[in-house]
Amino acid sequence: MSSEGRAEIRAPWRPPWWAVSLLVFGLLGTLEWLKSRGSLLPTFRLPFLWFFLRWILWVPVVGLLVRPVQRLVSARARPAVLTAALIGGLLGAATYSSLCTASLSRFIGPVMYRKLGFWGVVGMSVRSPVDSGIIYLGIVGILGTIELRRRLRQEALTAARLEAELTRAELDQMRVQLQPQLIEDTLRTTAEFVRSGASTQAVQLLARLSDVLRLTLATLGQDRVSLRQELEFLQAYLGLQQVRWPGRLRSRVDIPAEALTAEVPSLALFQLAELPATPWEGALELSATVDDGRLRIRLRQLATAQPGAAVTEAADRLGRLRQRLDQLYPADHAIRVERENAGLRCTLEIPVVHVESPELFPAGLRAVVR
Repeated sequence: MSSEGRAEIRAPWRPPWWAVSLLVFGLLGTLEWLKSRGSLLPTFRLPFLWFFLRWILWVPVVGLLVRPVQRLVSARARPAVLTAALIGGLLGAATYSSLCTASLSRFIGPVMYRKLGFWGVVGMSVRSPVDSGIIYLGIVGILGTIELRRRLRQEALTAARLEAELTRAELDQMRVQLQPQLIEDTLRTTAEFVRSGASTQAVQLLARLSDVLRLTLATLGQDRVSLRQELEFLQAYLGLQQVRWPGRLRSRVDIPAEALTAEVPSLALFQLAELPATPWEGALELSATVDDGRLRIRLRQLATAQPGAAVTEAADRLGRLRQRLDQLYPADHAIRVERENAGLRCTLEIPVVHVESPELFPAGLRAVVR
């Protein structure tokens, strides 16, 4: 499925900050009341409201701190700026807490607070701002952690997006680099066919070249295509090589109908087929199965050399393919490349994502190309 056809992924719903703050501070006030209930004097007026409202009055502080904390974290403020902001906020929070406590004490709370008077309670609270300071620093720490986590996640998404775009650009570059050399070799071989009077082979070669170029342009900019499209490109390329070098390469493809509509990384099969030291010689067998939500592709390449001959892998190509698989299917894929006599056996396993209706390919794809 192309990126344009994918459904838009909506961000999960999150409750507003004020609702979370009301819930958290309400619970803290209730817990403090439960903890102190056994030691309260009978003259304590409305103890539950006293503890509950003293905590609830911190909710506006959270609202006032959200934006400044976000700006400080986003701007990566210097330590001196952070220290000044923390000290200023701490003084403001202590003053606010003192005024709120003094106001509440006029109506509810301990008798001692009512005897002290409004400014007496304010002075007492300001002289011992430990509780308000701890609460303030806790709020700032939580808000800062949330904002820092959000910023790091956003930077990670941006980096992943840039990496995916870079990988897509490298993939398109590989497609483009494939064309000049392929066109030059094909035209040179076509000229040789024409000079030797093999006009039929020359026409077949140009037709195969046209198919390869058409399929290359059709998938330009796509990092994932259907297995059918990938097979069409691979078979067109194999067909071109077989016309150029008759009898040098044999291929066999056995793909069931339900696998043809599965999504695969673009040019993945081509990269696997190119791994051996002599990629376009000998026999190439390709098969696929769909089982338990997994697509398993097996590619077996036997070179014309004698069994036991050394076979080298293109490590850079395999490394790029592994990197693409890590991006497209993080922790949900497997790729194995094993030596087998004079060739290689490659196995690719990825989750099944269908891009078209299976009814379009009722017979599957089973062919032997010589």
